[in-house]
Amino acid sequence: MVVPHFGDYIAFKLDPVASLKYLKDSEVTKACEALKTTVYVGCVTHLFCFPLPGVEYISVSMTLVSQGLSDGQPDRFILPDMAVPILPNNSNPLSRPPLNPTLPLPWPDCYHPTLTATHCRVRNDLTVGDQWPDPKYQLKHEERLLEIYHFQDVARRDALRNEQEALLAGDAGDVEDAQSDEHQASTVTLPLPSERDAESQYDGSVHKTIEASGAPSIVSKRPSKLPVFLRLVLGKVLRWIPCLHPDLENYNGDLSDDPLQGFNLFGATPPDTMPVIEVIEDIESVKQINDPWNFFRELDALKRIEVDYHERIKVKVQVDIDRAREKDEALYAQLQSKMPKRKREPSPVETIAISVTEDAKSGINI
Repeated sequence: MVVPHFGDYIAFKLDPVASLKYLKDSEVTKACEALKTTVYVGCVTHLFCFPLPGVEYISVSMTLVSQGLSDGQPDRFILPDMAVPILPNNSNPLSRPPLNPTLPLPWPDCYHPTLTATHCRVRNDLTVGDQWPDPKYQLKHEERLLEIYHFQDVARRDALRNEQEALLAGDAGDVEDAQSDEHQASTVTLPLPSERDAESQYDGSVHKTIEASGAPSIVSKRPSKLPVFLRLVLGKVLRWIPCLHPDLENYNGDLSDDPLQGFNLFGATPPDTMPVIEVIEDIESVKQINDPWNFFRELDALKRIEVDYHERIKVKVQVDIDRAREKDEALYAQLQSKMPKRKREPSPVETIAISVTEDAKSGINI
């Protein structure tokens, strides 16, 4: 296991058992052990926490690598050309300039499908005093360019989806209009239903999506409120932390008036629900890059195991509730059977009726 650097190209595979270990369930463990996983390649675009002693996992974001243009996900409006080449490959349908790692990747025809970005946990095996070797293949200055392409393709995907939804809504409106025309021809005295303006439902949404998603950085564009003193201090600290950005003079983070609020130097502990990957030490041992979208299919399979577990627990809890209710009802019936039966007091109406009857009998006897 290797702790990656910022911008590090890594080979990795999903660790299903570690990913769902938090459920502490033997059936889940067996299902995870039966799950087949393969090796993939990706570039670590962010480290969200520092590998401090005692921290079991760190969280990373990464964008996967494909060999050749991937098929994309047409059903999700993700096209094959939503990608950027990586040197030594310089071919791209959108004429995007290739990303330039410190060394050209050892495989030909490599791309980053920009929408294969994901978040995972990596086991922290770094100990104080050990060397943290520099990565052989690394993006040092172009991670923001990869981020820009990601947001551009997110905007394209959303625009395609909105266009499709608008067309479907328009087709539905045409059907309603046709039905309305037929209805008018047969019964002109009835009012026509108002036409749906499908375009008005979607007008401007594409532009808003592009404006919202086309920002070159995830962070806010507000001016930095980080004081000069804190910049100098953190600059000295970050000099020894190669996984984090040292350029604090150009830091545009979303900070409040309190300079320390929202700025966690060492990052937050990743949640137990985040998938775990195992980093392979020798990236050059990978002879062929697998389809990156298969990694997300593995994540879907992992999610199904988790969902099945929760459904099983839900059924078990309901069975336990029903069993407890049956025991309570049986105990109540048993207690009721042992209770002495009390004579029921007559109601006021019954009391009056009894009194009248007795008076009548008394009159007859007289």
